[in-house]
Amino acid sequence: MKELELLAPAGNPESFDVAINNGANAIYLGLNAFNARGNIENFNQNNLRESVKKAHLFGVRVFVTLNTLICDDEVQEVLNLVRMAIDAKVDAFIVQDIGLAYLLRKKFPNIELHASTQMGIQNIEAVKFLSPLKYKRVVLARETPLNEIKRIKENSNVEIEYFVQGALCVSFSGNCYLCSLYANASGNRGKCKQFCRLPISCEGENGRKEGYLLSTKDFCMLPKIKDLAQSGVTSLKIEGRARRAGYVGGVVNVYRKVIDNNFNFTSEDIINLKKLFNRGNFACGYLDDENIIYNKTQNHMGIKIGKVIWVKNGKKFNEIKIQSTHNLCKGDSLKFFDKEREVCSLNVQDVQQISPNQYLFTTTTKVPPNADAHLILDSQFEKEIMSNKKKIGVHATFIGNAGENAILKLKADDVEITQKGDVLQQASSSPLTEEECFNQLSKMGEEFSLTSLDFNGENVFIAKSQLNALRREATQKLKEKIILKNEEKLKIDEVDFQLKLNHQNGNKKDILYFSSLKTLEKYINNQNYLVFNPNEYNIKEIEDFCNKYPQKIIYLSLPIICNQNMLNILKDLYKKVQNLGVVATNYYCFSLTSPQKTIVGSDMNVANSYAVEFYQNLGYDKIILSKENFNFSNIKSDAQLFVENNFKKNLMHFKHCPFKENLNSTCQNCKYKEGATYKLDGKQFAIIRKKLGGCQFILQETSPIAIQNGNFGNVNMITN
Repeated sequence: MKELELLAPAGNPESFDVAINNGANAIYLGLNAFNARGNIENFNQNNLRESVKKAHLFGVRVFVTLNTLICDDEVQEVLNLVRMAIDAKVDAFIVQDIGLAYLLRKKFPNIELHASTQMGIQNIEAVKFLSPLKYKRVVLARETPLNEIKRIKENSNVEIEYFVQGALCVSFSGNCYLCSLYANASGNRGKCKQFCRLPISCEGENGRKEGYLLSTKDFCMLPKIKDLAQSGVTSLKIEGRARRAGYVGGVVNVYRKVIDNNFNFTSEDIINLKKLFNRGNFACGYLDDENIIYNKTQNHMGIKIGKVIWVKNGKKFNEIKIQSTHNLCKGDSLKFFDKEREVCSLNVQDVQQISPNQYLFTTTTKVPPNADAHLILDSQFEKEIMSNKKKIGVHATFIGNAGENAILKLKADDVEITQKGDVLQQASSSPLTEEECFNQLSKMGEEFSLTSLDFNGENVFIAKSQLNALRREATQKLKEKIILKNEEKLKIDEVDFQLKLNHQNGNKKDILYFSSLKTLEKYINNQNYLVFNPNEYNIKEIEDFCNKYPQKIIYLSLPIICNQNMLNILKDLYKKVQNLGVVATNYYCFSLTSPQKTIVGSDMNVANSYAVEFYQNLGYDKIILSKENFNFSNIKSDAQLFVENNFKKNLMHFKHCPFKENLNSTCQNCKYKEGATYKLDGKQFAIIRKKLGGCQFILQETSPIAIQNGNFGNVNMITN
């Protein structure tokens, strides 16, 4: 518990400083490129080193996100960024692309790597598969339950990081392809356009529903952080690199207080978090069986503080009167709702308190009568957050003897320095007093705070300018020594590393997908790879079919999301059936059978030659390249490489049930068989259910998007 890390986001230097000042133990940030928040300010060579120095002064670690997929022709640019970050003394790199992780581990053997949540790690089987890359930490998928966290903790030495606050992706991380395939704006490339936040209609036999049907609530794990810590989580991660500095500081402030208070929190803490950013009144992620979709609005809704009770519209300016429980003041921001639908917002400027709970505004905004008033920015609260300053307590010892150099010793925790000043004279009048010495030494600037002083300077004189110079030199030396101490273990060696690929394409076969075993059986003598891709996994049927054709390997495409119950079912199946192969859709799949009977699926997002070599070194030579809209022409290998061709792409993977959330379905009265589709921006998508010891859902395109396959093998779906 004492080592629990609070990890904050920083999209710019302002957020970085605010996170430190409000109690973050570590900060993660992105550089100019190759991070999953490519549409924000981020950091560069000009400001990274100074920010990292400040963090290390306060004992705060800094992690750089390289959490996107990398193409072959980008490798040199990535390596240049890594070297720049290494020179800036960052502590670790958060990496998604398994090829990049493989390259960095080879080229920088002692680099600290963290496995990004975009890798979708959700169980110990995935952690063990990634062990050759020596990830020190895994950032688990948000869908990972507590029992899986415990299994990882009990069966590995890896550190566990878990998101606790912020935006919640509706799709399983790393496997959302909607923006990529329809707008060439991939979340796996830091360019997500958030189509999931757009209005959507759901149509089924039971009717039609409209709203923000893919827009999730923000998640708030404050009630769960003790459970997470006890289960083995070592780092509590706040999402929000794209959010304002006040949000970052406020969330850090609340979580810092609650962690330090033995995980006890109040309703006021929840209210403060909602004032900072509240989408849908929060959910505990996927840890509880609760609705995660909020279809009324898709943006910050703050907290309800009152109601509009009077409106007078003029030619230029309008007057509104609000009954409010909040003490409104200039600088606050309000948003107004009618039947939970957002109608308008305004920044509070001209406001008068006309009674204890009534306020009169003059505004150009037209506000409807009887609208609910929500506070979306509490200016006083954020001013307090932004004004917080973290300081390092310093004990000083001043030694002053006539005829000798003044000596100032400073000590902060276990770091101590000694600085000599000018030769002192015996005082003929106005000798230096302890009080005067303390007052001058107290002026240590923003970073240090003098907590105590041992004064040994009887009857000596020192000019204020001399004492101030001594203080400045001493504090600078102390600062440098603290930073050096926190960076002394960060030396990273670089070695030469080259790919060993033969650069000759060895494709000889195609891959055929079947949704029914009856159709697959017609192709049983076909020399291509045959894959069974059911929507419902009938274990007995699969076992019987494989036993019927013992000389033929049948590959089974598995669900991306997998809990322990599902995994136990699969392990039992693969023990019984020797000729059953697997199409790996997530890292857990590699635990089920041998490399020779495994196809690395497109959901593993193989995008470069380094990823190909990583898998080949482990014996996996059948690889379907990522379905991302990339140009793979630079990838050449003696492995068997494939691309999905005439194939309806899975665009999102849901742990939540769309039928339950949008069509009043229940498990006892399941409406899935009656069917439903989503319509978004004129395009129609099917909702597919995968069922194996439980349900998960897929948003699938209704007609295939053509992909240029170069010289690779094809992956086709056989439907007849």
